[in-house]
Amino acid sequence: MEELLYKRFVIVKDHFYEDPQKVLIAANQAVYHEPEHVTGYRSLSVYHEKGVKQRLEKILGIKITRWDVDPIEENGVFYQGFSKGKRKEIPGVHSDEPYNDITIVVYLTPGLPFEYGTSLWMHKKTGLIDPATPKDARRLKMKFSQLRDLLEKESKMREKWIEIDRIGNRFNRMVAYPSGIFHSATKHFGSNMHNGRIYQTFRIGVDWNSFKMSP
Repeated sequence: MEELLYKRFVIVKDHFYEDPQKVLIAANQAVYHEPEHVTGYRSLSVYHEKGVKQRLEKILGIKITRWDVDPIEENGVFYQGFSKGKRKEIPGVHSDEPYNDITIVVYLTPGLPFEYGTSLWMHKKTGLIDPATPKDARRLKMKFSQLRDLLEKESKMREKWIEIDRIGNRFNRMVAYPSGIFHSATKHFGSNMHNGRIYQTFRIGVDWNSFKMSP
């Protein structure tokens, strides 16, 4: 397992895109699918406005070392998250990989209530807020594989977790955090493209030594 290099943080930036309606049109026109063995109804293409990489470096205060353009890497893809209908999804608590990346979410649904944002979590039984390590397994007197299986099994059982932070949903708000921290959508909304929760995700590799928020 990779060593966790990040310090926990959350960065929130309102009015991320200069013309968010243009981005929303691109999201509405995108073709979506759900790959086998993964959760999430996502676009088959990425959307990278000119200068967005440099803008993210400035906002985050860090050097981006990996900027993927293949949609499979989820850097710039659009997502749809629904609470009803045939594509209903219960958001599960998880970490993104690689853990030492930064995950960025931009909310793109106008008028959606604040409670449909992003939550950060602690697992009640283990006290974990980051991906499990062999050291954690030894502390808990469990096999590492058993610990990982437990976290996966309970990922959609909200009663097994404590919400320690919540970032409210606002149209055109950007939220960024280390990919490894336990997080999820607070909850999804609607049943289709016209009334559901739409957002964009970036996943970037970074040089943590360049991070301006580091002590």
